[in-house]
Amino acid sequence: MIKESVSFCVVTFNNVDRIEKLVNNLIEVLDGRITYKLYVVDNGSTDGTTEIIDKLKQKNRNIILYEQKNVGFGAGHNSVMGDLKSTYHVVINPDVQITSFVEISKMISFLKGHKNVGLLSPLILNTDGSIQRLYKREPTVFDLLIRFVSPNFFKKRQNEFVRMESGYKEIGRIDYASGAFMMFRTEIFKAINGFDERYFMYMEDADITRKVNKIATSVFYPKAFVIHEWQRESHKKIKHVIYSVVSLCKYFSKWGWKYY
Repeated sequence: MIKESVSFCVVTFNNVDRIEKLVNNLIEVLDGRITYKLYVVDNGSTDGTTEIIDKLKQKNRNIILYEQKNVGFGAGHNSVMGDLKSTYHVVINPDVQITSFVEISKMISFLKGHKNVGLLSPLILNTDGSIQRLYKREPTVFDLLIRFVSPNFFKKRQNEFVRMESGYKEIGRIDYASGAFMMFRTEIFKAINGFDERYFMYMEDADITRKVNKIATSVFYPKAFVIHEWQRESHKKIKHVIYSVVSLCKYFSKWGWKYY
């Protein structure tokens, strides 16, 4: 059993179809192998999510449920910060699955051996095993705009943005990690005060990566992987398009407007 401890936090809003699967997956992967806590932060679900978590936590005291109004992704994750006593802290989406503890063990081993690393971003795969291209460079307005328009628009530039030339095989510094799965050194997560709560959703992962990189290093670590059932909500609903635009403006207003 690994002596270090790890905490997981998932923020959920009407994800009843996924949250039970995730919680059961984490219990299966973690139980008996490491000391852990699983925080489920419910942002005002109305679909029975909290009832499911209540039943699950009666059987496993490592599960802690937070119930609150919908304060957004970053603020939801920050709500557990005062309770964190772990060595490592994982931000995880409801639609992520971990195949075995081996993957978690590899991430922890890397962080143990590299004290300068404050954030680890693993290889993220689709359910069919293909790679999600999330090894991103620091974004510009142009990069985000062309990705929104079409995956085939300015294809060479888009490939450069997601570091296609890397082959997704080598460990390297990352400028913009995906919020679907982030493993932090807990002391670093606390030192930067977690996520910037001015973002309701979108761009908070780019922002927190930059915050980590100011005091430590964020690393893309393709030697371990997780599976992510990617939901592209920002392309489906007008309110998510609005959230995207508002967050983009907040991001560049904070870090400086870099157009190209």
